[in-house]
Amino acid sequence: MTKIVQQIVSFSLKNYIIVLFLTALLVVSGIVAYLHTPIEAYPDVTNTRARIITQWPGRSAEEIEKFVTLPLMKELNTIPKKSDVRSISLFGLSVVTVLFDDDVDDFYAQQYAANRLQSVDLPYGADASIEPPAGATGEIFRYVLKSKRDIKELTAIHDWVVERELVAVPGVSNIISFGGEEKIYEIKINPTELANYDLSPLDVYDAVAKSNINVGGDVIERGNQAYVVRGVGLLEQIEDIENILIKVKANTPILVKHVARVAVAAKPRLGKVGLQDDTDLVQGIVMMLRGENPGDVIPRLKEKIAELNNSTLPPDVKIEPFIDRTELVNATVDTVSKNIVEGILFVSIIVFIFLFNWRTTLIVASVIPLSFLFALLMLRIQGLPANLISLGAIDFGLLLEGTLVIVESVFVTMEVRAHQLGMERFNKSSKLGLIRKGAGSVGGYIVFAQLILIVALIPIFSFQKVEGKMFRPLAFTLGYALLGSLLLSITYVPALCRLMLTKNIREKENVISRFFKNNLFKLFLWSNRRRKWVVLGFILILAGCAVRFMFYGTEFIPKLNEGALYVRATLPNSVNLQESTRLAEEMKRKIRGFEEVKFVLNQVGRPNDGTDPTGFFNIEFHIQLHPEKQWKRSLKKDEMVEEMRKSLDVYPGIVLGFSQPIQDNVEEYVAGVKSSLVVKIYGNNLFELEKYADQVANSIRSVKGIEDLNVYRNIGLPELRIQLHDHKMSRYGIDIADAQAVIEMAIGGRAATKFYEEERMFDVRLRFDKPYRDNEEKIGEMMIPAEDGKKVPLKEIATISYITGPAFIYREGSSRYIAVGFSIQGRDLGSTIAEAKAKVAKEVKIPVKNKMTWAGEFESKERASQQLSVIVPAVLLLVLFYCTSILVLLRTPSLQPAPFLLHLSGLSLPMDHPNGFWYFSRYWLYYFIWCKYH
Repeated sequence: MTKIVQQIVSFSLKNYIIVLFLTALLVVSGIVAYLHTPIEAYPDVTNTRARIITQWPGRSAEEIEKFVTLPLMKELNTIPKKSDVRSISLFGLSVVTVLFDDDVDDFYAQQYAANRLQSVDLPYGADASIEPPAGATGEIFRYVLKSKRDIKELTAIHDWVVERELVAVPGVSNIISFGGEEKIYEIKINPTELANYDLSPLDVYDAVAKSNINVGGDVIERGNQAYVVRGVGLLEQIEDIENILIKVKANTPILVKHVARVAVAAKPRLGKVGLQDDTDLVQGIVMMLRGENPGDVIPRLKEKIAELNNSTLPPDVKIEPFIDRTELVNATVDTVSKNIVEGILFVSIIVFIFLFNWRTTLIVASVIPLSFLFALLMLRIQGLPANLISLGAIDFGLLLEGTLVIVESVFVTMEVRAHQLGMERFNKSSKLGLIRKGAGSVGGYIVFAQLILIVALIPIFSFQKVEGKMFRPLAFTLGYALLGSLLLSITYVPALCRLMLTKNIREKENVISRFFKNNLFKLFLWSNRRRKWVVLGFILILAGCAVRFMFYGTEFIPKLNEGALYVRATLPNSVNLQESTRLAEEMKRKIRGFEEVKFVLNQVGRPNDGTDPTGFFNIEFHIQLHPEKQWKRSLKKDEMVEEMRKSLDVYPGIVLGFSQPIQDNVEEYVAGVKSSLVVKIYGNNLFELEKYADQVANSIRSVKGIEDLNVYRNIGLPELRIQLHDHKMSRYGIDIADAQAVIEMAIGGRAATKFYEEERMFDVRLRFDKPYRDNEEKIGEMMIPAEDGKKVPLKEIATISYITGPAFIYREGSSRYIAVGFSIQGRDLGSTIAEAKAKVAKEVKIPVKNKMTWAGEFESKERASQQLSVIVPAVLLLVLFYCTSILVLLRTPSLQPAPFLLHLSGLSLPMDHPNGFWYFSRYWLYYFIWCKYH
């Protein structure tokens, strides 16, 4: 290895122009890579997934699970390379999520899910779609539509104009519409008039369904021209709907307007959005395709929005952005840039103090940006994005250790030669041999030492799933930077030494270097005379470090300060939209009272496309904060959060959860529920699961550090159940399908056809007018058609009653489960979970038929810890074997006690963090240098 390194150094010295040209090429390529490498504020730590979202309006959670979720899960479980299948079933919505292994790409996942979806026979009215791939960190932009127009008209403009244009922007995965009212044309049936004309709701439905159609009649020829024949019968205005013929009785046509009134209405609302003083807005959430660069997508998005505002939308309708991921990405870039500049300046100052030569300082300091650009170039070639964690892990001092040794060796060699020849003769003599001797003599040791540090990254490369996606980019970035530093130190550095260290090489001392030079040798002599006491002292230090290490708290995922808060308020499952909205506005006013808050967005319920499976009980606040340096009050973010928590914790029955926007998305993606940490209890009986979940929650409630404790309840949705009786229907000659159709149509509404407004398309729905369907007595009077043409009241063939049924049904694998979510504040993760698990094991008895797991962030930490417990000892043995082999080759005496204990003392570093082991390994670099000069 030493000969190879010496040959590389000799080549670099002889062909220094080529080396410097390649270095310039590295600079240009690195800058291009920097400009085109996706930079993420937070790494996407989630696995590839495919989500099938099925909306079946008006159906209960149990029906959704039985007829939609279970058939989908059965089919999707056959997909190769899937790691898990989860689902959530709730009123009108099923969301089935297929998680895949680490090596699966989005195209594979989407393709297989689409193929399997074709094999599932879904019930009539169930509409299934596959969510476009975006990832947990894919949300990059939010905006609202502002206008004085009716909210239904704004929603239509957004759905049919804005969304179509923005989803076509390259890099955009999906536009999620939240809030507003979906416009429909509603035929409000009067059941009294139906009875007067002896009609049923099905008669009206059939008439409307058949009345809205165009036909083609091929062509006819007239003279020399051919005319296309079209039969036009589409509905074009409300009057057309009113004049639809239902039946003719006694030569009298009965039209829709005789039994109903037609009006522009809206589908039942699923959610509502407010921003600052506005209480009812249409919001758009822009999702980015996985792997795209937000720095490229967002400018294209802004350009398209400007075009829409200026030329496409009506003058009184404007798109107003209010959340832009660019701000967070820019803050990340600024942080990294600041660290690089500060690192270069700090290292340059230290090097200059000890070498006291501006030329050597410049050579050493220039390696920092070059190594950084080399790492970015390699990341770009590999297709990996950069983020604050990976870029922030680069140790600039470590990158320069090899360069420092080589430059110092060359400088000392040349200084000795100058002292022997005299400065005048030295300045005229050739320096190539001296540089080759100085750099080549230590180059082999530098290579060995740097390789050890790169080998020490193996434990990080071995991580899987969340921890792998979090820390592997860090390992790649640091490994590439070390490799770049190594290559530069044996090529670029000798070439630059040839250009810059040509004459007047003098060793200069200053007060600081003189102090260390004099006192360090005295310290060595003092230690050598008291070897036993020194060894004993290091043994005590090692023991103290080991004891302290045993009581270290452990954490897993670092928390990025996003400059915003995401607060979730969970109300009882039975709350309606009006009450939830009232509470949301009241809480928003309290939050806006904090002067550190820039603006507040509140969301109630769920988006119209079902991408967030929740209900009216779920209130979410996006709280954007002013930069902390602008805060007038001298308090930290955690203190402000605690104040906010106390001000909101005055509503009985409401559970609060505090997080950050990106962090919240990642936590939900990993855990499967809206919480960073979760206890999952598996079983089939939902009532029993709630009982066990309450026991677990009560058990861990008193554990210090646990906050935001919430049981994600399955039961709690009030239900008006219409239980049809087969024997009664057969007595009257009523078909069950007809009875169910009338119930669905009269109460919930049913679309019979579509109404076209140029390119826009809206449902034409039939529904009883509200006064005839607002309580169980009036519902019981609904007339159901029998086979003989007679009409029978619903109450004669069914039992109508109020019950409490399932609101949510969570499934994972083949079993239902209930979740107990919580977060940890003011205490480390490891010890908090250990205490909580001990309390649950002591106080809660879960039957054998049920299973309990601790998931979320803790699950990932445990998996990483188990991986480290195996791989770290193996890599330690590899490093020790490697070092011992090198020492034997160097004919170095056996390991000296003091350096060996120094290395062992590195074990007291935080080994629960991936870099703990890596920092231990860097001591070998100093030991090789010690071997060389002793």
